[in-house]
Amino acid sequence: MQFNFGKNYRDVEETMNPNSEKGKEFRKKMGRIMIAVVVVLVALLLGTSSWYTIQEEQQAVVCTLGQPKAVTEPGLHFKIPLIQTVRKVNTTIQGLSVGYDEAEAYTDDAMMITSDYNFIRVDFYAEYRISDPVKALYASEDPVEILDNIAQNCIRTTIGSYSVDSVLTTGKNEIQANIKQMIMDKLEDYDIGITLVNITIQD
Repeated sequence: MQFNFGKNYRDVEETMNPNSEKGKEFRKKMGRIMIAVVVVLVALLLGTSSWYTIQEEQQAVVCTLGQPKAVTEPGLHFKIPLIQTVRKVNTTIQGLSVGYDEAEAYTDDAMMITSDYNFIRVDFYAEYRISDPVKALYASEDPVEILDNIAQNCIRTTIGSYSVDSVLTTGKNEIQANIKQMIMDKLEDYDIGITLVNITIQD
């Protein structure tokens, strides 16, 4: 088997010459290949970003050109790439501790004063869920923090109207009910897409 290196070299040289016929043909082929590669990559990108899944415990908010709309049905959904964005929200019941941290240690928020001027440490556990995903995402910067502030305010106001004996013994159920109603009323006024499920005295 013989190779004509001189001829092969001349063919390569002619192909690389942009002014030659082979050079022009080579550039056209490379241009078509590059266009095909770009088209395939764009198609793959658009295809993979056009679908999203909503789980049973989620709701999604789809924004079309900045206009949010809630999508609540679980399953596979289509969105327009580059035009629509999707943010998912957990709609299950979630918890918020008031007066203690993750290590179950009292925080400064736990210290309160009763109507008979006694200091007492009380911590609560609030359960809430997102009732309106659009408002929860766009009506405020941090709806959970707002809930926390509302809860602390309502707890202090209520505890301050009871004696220390009532807080520690017979008045617990009444105190919890009053605090819950007060928080629910304020959340309704604020309208931030969060609903209080329950709040209980922990200790």
